[in-house]
Amino acid sequence: MKYIILSVLLMTGVATAQHSNDHDHDHDHKMSVARKPLKAAEKTAVTSILDKNDELFNAFLKKDNALVEKKAKALSEAASQAKMGILKDIQAQTGKLSTISGSKSHEANMEAYESFLKPLIKFVQTYEVDKKFNIFSCPMVKKSWIQDTSVNKDVQNIYAMEMLECGTQDTKF
Repeated sequence: MKYIILSVLLMTGVATAQHSNDHDHDHDHKMSVARKPLKAAEKTAVTSILDKNDELFNAFLKKDNALVEKKAKALSEAASQAKMGILKDIQAQTGKLSTISGSKSHEANMEAYESFLKPLIKFVQTYEVDKKFNIFSCPMVKKSWIQDTSVNKDVQNIYAMEMLECGTQDTKF
């Protein structure tokens, strides 16, 4: 009798675990499919912003403060010039980019950048942008960022440069 009860419990546990794994896989798949389409003009403007964002991202990787300041300014201008209502949350944070300076610490510049990056990440999660732009995160520092995976395929954690490869690619668009 003990063996029958034990067998039933084990079978139930295996079935529950399998169902849980199937559900998680379905959830991941739905995340990548559920994004809203953009009109051609919107996609062009957003791609320009994301390209400028990647330039700033790579300037942070190079640890070149003068280049970081220059690329932050270019990104701020690109985001400010886009005349689309769907970008209002991103545009509301462009002022943070103007506080990025070559004379400030990496941490201070990253804090300003993160304020801009949060609505940009939400936008990439919501709308169909170029598939090369993916979201990464680091569980250690609990921060996320966007990488152009056609340029940087491996994790490049700009929040924790001492552990550059710490993190995961959260999306695969």
